[in-house]
Amino acid sequence: MVIILKNKIGVCYEVPNFFLALATQSALAKERMISAGGTLTEIIYALDKQNSLVAVDQSSMYPQQATQLPQVGYYRDLAAEGVLSMRPTTLLALEGAGREQALKQIEATGVKVIHYKKPTSVNELLELIKHLGSDLDANLKAQNLITKIKASLPNKAKTQTHNALFLLSANERGLVAAGQETVPNLLFNYAGITNIAASHSGFKAINSEVLAVNQPDFLVAPAHVVQSLGGKKAFCKQPTLRLLKAAQECQLLVMDSLLSLGMSPRIATAIQALHEYKTRL
Repeated sequence: MVIILKNKIGVCYEVPNFFLALATQSALAKERMISAGGTLTEIIYALDKQNSLVAVDQSSMYPQQATQLPQVGYYRDLAAEGVLSMRPTTLLALEGAGREQALKQIEATGVKVIHYKKPTSVNELLELIKHLGSDLDANLKAQNLITKIKASLPNKAKTQTHNALFLLSANERGLVAAGQETVPNLLFNYAGITNIAASHSGFKAINSEVLAVNQPDFLVAPAHVVQSLGGKKAFCKQPTLRLLKAAQECQLLVMDSLLSLGMSPRIATAIQALHEYKTRL
């Protein structure tokens, strides 16, 4: 098959698709992308478009290969100088990326900045994959990934058999727990787990004395939070958790941070981890 083109003086000529494909590949090879957001980075790798990545942000911890790339800071606190030092042509920015002034400075230099909504539901995750697939010329792989996720996703549990609490913070300043309209709450619903902190929305402080009355069967926390406090045993011994039986027995599930906090193509894996932990109690 050939493509008919017309030159400047109106003469038509044929160009084989093979050469057009080579030209497209050459253009893509010159693309220099930065991904600001771990969810975006994971999807980019799942779509096999990582060859154009020249840097990522600090939340891009999966897959392992992404951690070998240069980092430009945390996606919520980007510095224009750090981003521009990588000479990007495109910055893919997850909702919440900033600072706003830094993004404006980056865009003013001619870098294309594409903003993406941060997914908080399965449907929003699938839409994000579709959107990225279109932007990265990977529509077929995006559709295949969407099909794979749908096939791996279990039905939401009809009954809740355990109570749990997802903690984003458990230091001397108090407890911060995931309530409704969060990824952990969605994962709990799928796994048949009642969220002790469902009385509030988002991530908010919660009183440990209230929890003493309404005890969780187990605790869940992202790996980076647990590590920052010295590991699993040190986390469970935090004074703010002293009234909780789950902490006294260190019934704590430590989850991959991106897996538990960001909607990921590995959502079925996150649900399975919660389900397996509760069944062992």
